[in-house]
Amino acid sequence: MKKLAIGCSFLLLCAAVMGMWVAHILAKPAQKSDETEKVTRGDVVVKVIEDGTIEPLSKVDVKSKVAGRILRLYVHEGQTVHQGQILATIDPIDVINQVKALEAQLDAAEARLASARKAALLQDQQTSATIAQYQQNLAQAKARLDEAELQATAQPQLNIQAIQNAKAALEAAKANLKAQQQALELMVKTTHPNAVASARSAYQQALAQEQNAALNLQRQKQLLQKGFVSQSAVDAADETYLVAKAQEQEAKEKLDRIEEANAIEEQSARSQVAAAQAQVAQAEAALRQAQLNPQPIASQDELASAKAAYQQALAQLAQARSNLIQNKMRRDDVLAAAADAQQIRNQLNAALVQLHDTTIYSPMTGVITKRYVEPGDLITSAISSFTSGSPIYQVADLGTMLVKIEVNEVDINKIRVGMPTQVTTSASPGVVFWGRVSKVAPAASSYTAAAASNGTATPQNTVIRFPVEIRIDHADPRLRPGMSAHCTIIVAARHNVLRVPVDCLYGTGSHPQVKVVLVPASADHPKPVTQMRTIQIGIQDDNYAEVLSGLKEGEVLMPAPYTGPPRQKFDIHEE
Repeated sequence: MKKLAIGCSFLLLCAAVMGMWVAHILAKPAQKSDETEKVTRGDVVVKVIEDGTIEPLSKVDVKSKVAGRILRLYVHEGQTVHQGQILATIDPIDVINQVKALEAQLDAAEARLASARKAALLQDQQTSATIAQYQQNLAQAKARLDEAELQATAQPQLNIQAIQNAKAALEAAKANLKAQQQALELMVKTTHPNAVASARSAYQQALAQEQNAALNLQRQKQLLQKGFVSQSAVDAADETYLVAKAQEQEAKEKLDRIEEANAIEEQSARSQVAAAQAQVAQAEAALRQAQLNPQPIASQDELASAKAAYQQALAQLAQARSNLIQNKMRRDDVLAAAADAQQIRNQLNAALVQLHDTTIYSPMTGVITKRYVEPGDLITSAISSFTSGSPIYQVADLGTMLVKIEVNEVDINKIRVGMPTQVTTSASPGVVFWGRVSKVAPAASSYTAAAASNGTATPQNTVIRFPVEIRIDHADPRLRPGMSAHCTIIVAARHNVLRVPVDCLYGTGSHPQVKVVLVPASADHPKPVTQMRTIQIGIQDDNYAEVLSGLKEGEVLMPAPYTGPPRQKFDIHEE
């Protein structure tokens, strides 16, 4: 037991002595006065080291131009896709129904256009024939008047000439009557019914569009209350309803005008037929009178009758020419029908584009990095919504990657575009990926700039940083978006050059001083013999400075005295 106690006491004493020795070592200054450094050859590399996040250089959020429900998704996250490849489809049933409705409307509009063109052609032919007939009647009435005036002032003519003139007048009157009856029949059976039918079809179409627009407006308001559409969609539906309502009123007014104009035109045509019938009766009576009267017809009564017939022919020709306004109305109907057909055709083309847009294609070649939706989800349009639209996929080109870092303002002026950079990740320890600086921001990052502008930043609590981007071309597949990366930017490098430890420099700048040991310390000379010498240095990193002149390899230097804050002592207590 006594030996055991002595052994334990010895161990405790040794432990106490060891602890005091360690405390003494830790409490000593970092550099002794007799420590020296040599001028050596080696590398001097100036680096800026920061951490950042890996991102792809090019990435796109794929969105749809058409709002609707996701029908099918064809690719998954991590899958490689090519530009133009189908990624997803939107349920096209609503757009297909819209296309079919517009195709039916276009067929009806083109039918109305064809009918309007036919009615305009018939109206032109009828007006031309009527004017030609009345011009012929006027010529005959003028010839009759000239003959009557000649008979009244010149020698009497034989009764046979009067009979021939009466027959000619009767034939002309009958031809005029036939032309007027044909024109009336064409008007009653063809021209007017076609015009009324076309106008009524246009009115019914406009009424149907107004009713559909009202139903769509009501449906959009209900969807707005449920949050499925935006207010702009309701406003667009309301505007469509107002336009459809105005078109329905315009079509109704046009139908009423056509029916009223047709009634007036038909009444005028019937009056012309009655006048032609009266002219035939008058010509027949004149013929009977000429056949019964053997005397010459050079009387004043014949002259008065010829003048009356001439005035009547003039009035009929003027009336026929006034009907040319009907031709303009028919041409206006053709233009209106053509405009309606073109409007519906444009709407159909837009609907076909929407139908094509229900298939979503990849805008670029890359890898699917995110999938935001699932089949059955409702998405909003990227072009007609008050928001930016619902993303479906994110496609990224992983062949070129970026590392975004924030560099301290102290180091930012050292960095230039094109500087080589070492990139390492925790996921691939020991592997170095090489890139280059591709972008240096001209201003500090937004949060530091905002802090400085609103007065919350102070030199004590704010570190100003500048965004810098590192580009890695032909990136390794082991680099993935979102990874953290440790970046070492090689600002400058000198290889196999003379160098001295930065602890040996007295002063700053490109011409500091060093303390060169001429005679080292010895038993006869406890203190070494030294000399202060001014040297020229180049680049320097955290440990060494490049020597350009003033020193030779192998020369011995004394470190500069430590001028920092006092070093702390450590007390080790054994428990």
